[in-house]
Order: sequence, then structure tokens, then C-alpha cells
Amino acid sequence: MKTRKASVTALVTGLVLVAPGLGLASPSGARVSVAAQARHVVGEFFQTINARQFGKTCDLLSRRFYEQNDVPDRKHCVLGLTIGFTMSPEIHFRILDVHESGDEVIVRALANGAPGRIVLVREGAGYKILSVGS
Repeated sequence: MKTRKASVTALVTGLVLVAPGLGLASPSGARVSVAAQARHVVGEFFQTINARQFGKTCDLLSRRFYEQNDVPDRKHCVLGLTIGFTMSPEIHFRILDVHESGDEVIVRALANGAPGRIVLVREGAGYKILSVGS
């Protein structure tokens, strides 16, 4: 079993490799596409990291993300991101492609020029991040 230190390290490492899920509706009340929802969540993910709003960043991560990365709770998530990203430069990102694959939505993006892949899963009324990697 991993220690909490290893869990926080795994969390930060996973997020560094690429650099509340929402059920969105348009102003007219029409449902927004899955791709638009995924783009919104991924955009918010990078924006909250850049703004050092790590509590909000952690809220974008799915329960399965926490389980798979042995992050015991939100407090440890915030701590790991604070340690890993407080002094990091701003992440410049661009979403390249969004596609559905079974129960997952895969977003291909560039973060500071490096290609990456963010996998989202439905959780509650929207989507949350399952994994972040290169």
C-alpha cells in the first residue's frame, strides 16, 4: 500500500505530465453537447491550476481519480497541488480534439506545447476528470 506521501507525489506527477463536473445548458436552455461539456471541464481544470485555486481543481477530479491515485481526500489533493504547482509557470493549453469512447470522453490537448490526454467520466449531472497523462 502506498504511503500518503507517495499518493500526493503520484497525483502531482500525473498532473504535471500534461503540464465540479457540470451538466451545462446554454442560455436558451438547450442541452450542451458532450464535447462542449468536456471542453468546459478541461478549460476550467487548467484555469484553476493557473489561478492557484486548487480546491476547485480538486473538485473537478472524479472519485475514481482519487481511488486510482491513492489520494485519500480533498485535503490531500489540495496539499499535493499546492506543493506541486505554487511556483510553476502558467500553463498555456489548447484543446485539439474531443471524442467519446464508451463511457469515457477523451480530450487531446497541448499543455505548454506538450501533447497530453485527459479522460473524463460522467459523475453526477456532468463530467469529471478520471486521468491526466501524456
